[in-house]
Amino acid sequence: MVKKISPDELLEEERGRKLKEKLTDETRKVQEREAMKMAIKTRLPYIDLRTFPVDKEAVSLIPRELSEKARTVCFLIKDSEVRIGAIDPTNPGLKEVTGLLADKGYSFSCYIISEQSLRHVLDIYGQIKIVKPEVDEIKVAKERIIKAKEQIKNLTDLKEAIKKVPMTEMIDFILAGALAAEASDIHMEPEKDSIKLRYRIDGVLQDILGLPKEVYDKILSRIKILSGLKINIVDKPQDGRFTIGMDGKDVDLRISTLPTSFGETLVMRLLGIGAVGLSLEKLGLRKRELDLLDKIISQPLGLILTCGPTGSGKTTTLYACLNKVKTPEKKIITLENPIEYRLSGISQTEINSEKGVSFADALRSVMRQDPDIIMVGEIRDREAAEVAAQAALTGHLVLSTLHTNDAAGAIPRLISMGARPEEIAPALKLVMAQRLVRILCDKCKEEYKPSEEEIRELKDKLGKFYPEKGIEKLYKAKGCKECDEIGYKGRIGVYEMFEVDKKIEELIGERVANLDIKKVAVDQGMMSMGQDGLLKVIEGVTSLEEVKRVI
Repeated sequence: MVKKISPDELLEEERGRKLKEKLTDETRKVQEREAMKMAIKTRLPYIDLRTFPVDKEAVSLIPRELSEKARTVCFLIKDSEVRIGAIDPTNPGLKEVTGLLADKGYSFSCYIISEQSLRHVLDIYGQIKIVKPEVDEIKVAKERIIKAKEQIKNLTDLKEAIKKVPMTEMIDFILAGALAAEASDIHMEPEKDSIKLRYRIDGVLQDILGLPKEVYDKILSRIKILSGLKINIVDKPQDGRFTIGMDGKDVDLRISTLPTSFGETLVMRLLGIGAVGLSLEKLGLRKRELDLLDKIISQPLGLILTCGPTGSGKTTTLYACLNKVKTPEKKIITLENPIEYRLSGISQTEINSEKGVSFADALRSVMRQDPDIIMVGEIRDREAAEVAAQAALTGHLVLSTLHTNDAAGAIPRLISMGARPEEIAPALKLVMAQRLVRILCDKCKEEYKPSEEEIRELKDKLGKFYPEKGIEKLYKAKGCKECDEIGYKGRIGVYEMFEVDKKIEELIGERVANLDIKKVAVDQGMMSMGQDGLLKVIEGVTSLEEVKRVI
């Protein structure tokens, strides 16, 4: 029997339907207002995609699953740029979306959308056929960098090539140029009317070219997303990282942004660049220093310190030591921040200070892993110094770094940190300090006869190390195509080192000044870094100007 509905019931049902529509409409308005607020907060444009003609081809660029996960959609393709709409630009999934677009050769611009806009575009997926990306499609970016690197043999090639490449390939060429030049850092610095691009090559910044500000804004956004930074934060410093897999070897990039008066400056540090397999014999050590270091690292226990400022090659020296002593029978663990090179056969641990893990904390944990050799990236405080000394005294070979100007200054520095002399003296076996000087380009270095003033200076500073046969010629930088008109190519270390013998142990116990320690070290036969550098000048390895610049 069919139930009859009274006029009152029909009226009530109509009222309910209208109320539901009103509530739905009110919800939509609230969502759009929230999206507008987010747009103002993030300084990104807002768009309502329910009223915008969405491009189905753009929608199909990313899988629906990724779109839902990232709460992001592609809605328009214009030339090589894709416009994307995101509910929250800090969503980690957005990085996957933009990475996929970059791998396909697209740049992007981001808009803020509401939940209603997102649902509207997700419904469009049902109207189109989505082509899943090929498995090797994620390798496109790496292959483009390799291809760009093949086109760039020197900085002149880069300067010419980068003027012609489209925006989608600009980052590839900047990275490829840095890899080709073996740069350690890429600097992008906003100025009043343009962006200055510079590479740090062999420790010295080199101007490359100027970039338009509009190009830089897109590069900066792309780098921020790749490295997990927030694109909407422009008034605070940020740090991040990402990795490029190059020919079986990863290149880690450490990213740092800093607000300035003309915009955010961007510095990318390339880790893993250079020859990790360097032997001690290739670092620039002289025979006395090489034999002494060889002897100490062959011992089963003790603390070895290398000193110098940031960028003086300390970590490279320690890696070369580890390569020398590495055998299948020995367990080697490193504690680093960051891990600069990946070494096979060695357990490497990255210290995360942001999570409250210090070198001292990590070192205590490492001691429970039964290691034979430990490398500690840096001794920064009393706690780390004492734990490192205890490790050295309990049967471990410990290698670490310290920030001091010279080798003799390491001991007063440890004591000033609060480390106890009675622990340092028996633990410490060798202290060295170092700097890096640029090597003159073999193709263009220019020979000249030194002046009498230069000869007097060399005699005075070298003392007993001045060559008996005298000096007839020196060399200076000139510049050619081979060295990008710089005049130098590559770097080499200059060193000073001393063994902690009984006499120096006694001085440590007496808390003497570094000058007293240096005097005893010189009596041992120690050559200073300055003297080592000047001998390399006489040998034609570097120039007098370079040694004066560095030391």
